[in-house]
Amino acid sequence: MNLRILKKLSKRAAPLLPILGDCRDQFPAEKHENYTSVGGHDWKHWERTRSVHDKPFPGTIKYRPKHGKAWVAMREPVHPLKGTPMVGEMSGYYEPEWDEQTAWEALERIVLEHFTDWDENGPTLLRDLSTTRLVLAAARELVASQQKEAA
Repeated sequence: MNLRILKKLSKRAAPLLPILGDCRDQFPAEKHENYTSVGGHDWKHWERTRSVHDKPFPGTIKYRPKHGKAWVAMREPVHPLKGTPMVGEMSGYYEPEWDEQTAWEALERIVLEHFTDWDENGPTLLRDLSTTRLVLAAARELVASQQKEAA
């Protein structure tokens, strides 16, 4: 998944979160200020920087370009695109910290927790949630069941 698709999925997930009980603040992501933990991006979407040093940061891939002047270090992006819907809140008592995630991550967590059965053998998924389409369909079913219970 690239960051553009993450932004589109977050825009679709944001209106479902308050209905499903996620009362955290919703806000658009700022450029290079917010963080996401979604990984698995294709290499063409990785951030590239040039460096004259041999030792890159952990988790980076480095290579020498054809002209051989400086190293190119590639790293998975950690910032969502500007405008990606985010949810966040302060957590902790003595030393509160800001905790944030994209709206898509929050929706995916809610759906996975609802459709997971925990027993002494570990977690068992009660439904196939292998694609984003299946996660969104399950979220819509949760919303419909909650609205039916409220009526």
